[in-house]
Amino acid sequence: MNNYRLGKPAARGIARMVALCFIIATFAIGASAQISIKLPISKKPEPNKPPTTSPTGNKNPPTTVPNPNGNKTPTNVGNGNGISGNKETGATREEVNSFMKDLNQFVRDRMKTGPKGSGKGLYLLKNMAADAARNDPKGCGTEASNLRTALDDGAAFAEIVRQKYPAIENPSWTRDEEQMVGDWRRAAENRVEIVKSCVTTKFAVNLRSVVAGLEEKLAKIKADPKTADGFILSRKFDDPAAARAVLLERYKDEFALIGVTMPDTSVFAQHDAAQKAIVDEAKKNAGSWTYPWTYHNPMIEAKARGFFAKWDPQGTIVKINTKYSDWQVDSVNGSIPKGRYNGGYIMFRRPGAQHCLVVAFAYEQNYMGGGKYNEMAVTSGMTHALRLQNCK
Repeated sequence: MNNYRLGKPAARGIARMVALCFIIATFAIGASAQISIKLPISKKPEPNKPPTTSPTGNKNPPTTVPNPNGNKTPTNVGNGNGISGNKETGATREEVNSFMKDLNQFVRDRMKTGPKGSGKGLYLLKNMAADAARNDPKGCGTEASNLRTALDDGAAFAEIVRQKYPAIENPSWTRDEEQMVGDWRRAAENRVEIVKSCVTTKFAVNLRSVVAGLEEKLAKIKADPKTADGFILSRKFDDPAAARAVLLERYKDEFALIGVTMPDTSVFAQHDAAQKAIVDEAKKNAGSWTYPWTYHNPMIEAKARGFFAKWDPQGTIVKINTKYSDWQVDSVNGSIPKGRYNGGYIMFRRPGAQHCLVVAFAYEQNYMGGGKYNEMAVTSGMTHALRLQNCK
């Protein structure tokens, strides 16, 4: 066996390696001993009786009152979605899940209403109720057919509710509109009152808009009568009852549908006062106006007399003239005609009136091609703005 002599540096390296191996072995043994040690974990024993304090710290535990419809959803107010239980309201996961099952059937029944099973009328009722509360009539729609749909769908769902969900109420743990079953129930049950309120609110808001328009016209003519041209009166300005009938005409179908009698005259107090103020101002300025028109066109004037006879059968024509000496052609880029027009003014009297009235008319024809025009465009006829002036 050969013997090799190691130098001092090599001997020192071997010594370091032996020392390092010894340290690593010692650490491994210590780590293994630590991993194998299991410390006992103490568990707090369950109390024999439930705690006497609620999760929120009250001495008395919260009481959950079932809804009258039989689900266990609490009715006390609180926040949270309740899906995993709600400590503030006392709703548990089981109670919420039970309600959601009831809700699914409730929604299916609600969506069965209406001819196409859309439940449209119930949504209309909810919107009407909310809009009427805000004094905003847009939820009523513009057609009586919408109101009929709301009443019919509401009646159908109210019967379902009566049989299956009497007195069902909103859960306290949600603010989701679809889950507000109590609100949907009340919309169906109170359908007639909701529709009546919406229609009357709509009428009142629109009437205020008409009054505001009258007041604006009055302010304009007071500020500068010449700028206003004096054409501020309506056709029924001297007949308050007839003026009211014009305003009510557009609502007659809606009022008839809900069985509401027409409003009494007290509803029109502001309207009548604004109308009278305009008439008084018109009389004050009657001497400011002249009748400057002088052109004549026998054919157009004959048409205008026919318009006027239907428009105001009691009126007597004092003067009639056209605005232009001949037809005015309306063309595309100055070449192909679209139509032609003329118009004019009629001064007339009404029985028992001190002053004359002046009203404008229009007569228009559409171009048919080949140099020909039709008999009369639908835009022809009398206007609805009048001027009060002296008969001269």
